[in-house]
Amino acid sequence: MIAGRSTAPVIALLATLLFAPAAEAHHFKGLPHFSYFENYPQVPQEEFLGQAGDYEYSLVLYDFQGLKKEDAYQPDDARLYLIIFNLRENRVYNGPIAVEILDRGAPIDSLEIEAPQEESVYSLQRTLPSTGRYSLAVTHLEGPPTRAVIPFRLSSQKTLWGKWVIGILALFVAVVAFGSRRARLAIDRRDALNRRKTR
Repeated sequence: MIAGRSTAPVIALLATLLFAPAAEAHHFKGLPHFSYFENYPQVPQEEFLGQAGDYEYSLVLYDFQGLKKEDAYQPDDARLYLIIFNLRENRVYNGPIAVEILDRGAPIDSLEIEAPQEESVYSLQRTLPSTGRYSLAVTHLEGPPTRAVIPFRLSSQKTLWGKWVIGILALFVAVVAFGSRRARLAIDRRDALNRRKTR
């Protein structure tokens, strides 16, 4: 009886370990942690999606969001990570691709990538000033001809709506306060005039 009690936890532990799924490294949208910038916040700000033919494209951009640019070694550099998924075959595409970075539809950089660098993720790093209107053109070099264009923007190009809202509210409060002050002065003048008349 005592022996049975002591072996039950051991059997339960062995069963748990035997049937537990294999442990894997933490990923975010297919990107392992070692793909990130050093000392970079581990949460991407935005994902840009595209689709062409049977393929879905997921582009994650890292451009020093959340870091002080003056502390960065290459402050205008952006890293682009691309995953291509074949919806019909339900698998990741790992073939060769040609990529172009477009600014207002015109190519500013291009290269061919034979295969994903790591874990089905294509990556490239380029200097991209915040004045551009960017998109990534992807052409498959294997299988049926497929080309997708994925618009994206840098974190420095995002509209900071919070500041706009605060500014508008501050202006509204100032206008209301100014209007209230003028109304109060008008009432005081009228009261003073009435007091003079009654004397």
